[in-house]
Amino acid sequence: MRVAGEFCQVPKVHLTGYCIGGTLVSTYMAWANKRFANEDVPVAHWTLFTSLTDFAHPGDIDVFIDEASIAALEESMAKKGFLDGSEMAGSFRMLRSNPLIWFYWEHSYLRGDDLLPFDMLFWNMDTTRMPYAMHAYYLRELYLENNLIKRDRLTIAGEAIDLDAIVQPLYAVTAEDDHIAPWKQCYRIRKYVNVAAPVRFVLSTSGHILGIVNPPADPPKRAYWIGEPERNEHWEHWFERAEKKKGTWWADWTAWLGQRTGDLVKAYPTASRKFPALASAPGTYVYEK
Repeated sequence: MRVAGEFCQVPKVHLTGYCIGGTLVSTYMAWANKRFANEDVPVAHWTLFTSLTDFAHPGDIDVFIDEASIAALEESMAKKGFLDGSEMAGSFRMLRSNPLIWFYWEHSYLRGDDLLPFDMLFWNMDTTRMPYAMHAYYLRELYLENNLIKRDRLTIAGEAIDLDAIVQPLYAVTAEDDHIAPWKQCYRIRKYVNVAAPVRFVLSTSGHILGIVNPPADPPKRAYWIGEPERNEHWEHWFERAEKKKGTWWADWTAWLGQRTGDLVKAYPTASRKFPALASAPGTYVYEK
């Protein structure tokens, strides 16, 4: 993400965040609406993919969220300076042990079967480290204390965070079988952003990954419900009147973006003279042991 000063030198942009990235985007949007006058906020509209802002009921991972567990994890991270990606992956596998652990134990280890190639599984296993300071703050302030939804409870870079300050249009996508970011909890973003912020809410079939990585297919593999919830409307009422469509929500999102953006342009370069590339793709980090 560019820093605020650089944002002011370019046209307004669209921000998209997936999972924890969406939580960070939500925090930034609240920050920017405090830092800048309304006409100077550098983001015109934004999108959330399966992202929590209210952590009161965060799904299956709640079994790991208590003072003792977080304190133990902080102690472990402090020794290395980070949480290794394999540790994070292991935690999520334990939440779905039947399909993600015992299935492979039986078929691969006991039976000796070759695993079927599954590109999504390999993509899912492309883990990354979580920095100690960031992850400890995230777990304690959001998961344990649920401070993101509490007005002015968090202060980031000199600004008190208040989601109600956000007025930019939002496109929020959730997944019906998501056990990492339950859709009914993700839905609560409508309760916290300003009543003036138009919100288009989508519930896709499938889970945390396949509900989002959902390209067009013929015949359609999945479906989705879509509609504009009112600020204090309960999810049950929204769901009753939401329109169900076959296929992928991608087409609706593309149309939504197209109504709010200008002509397509070539992508900006990822490196410049001022900010040169550190290494050729995919970088050196992926080779670290």
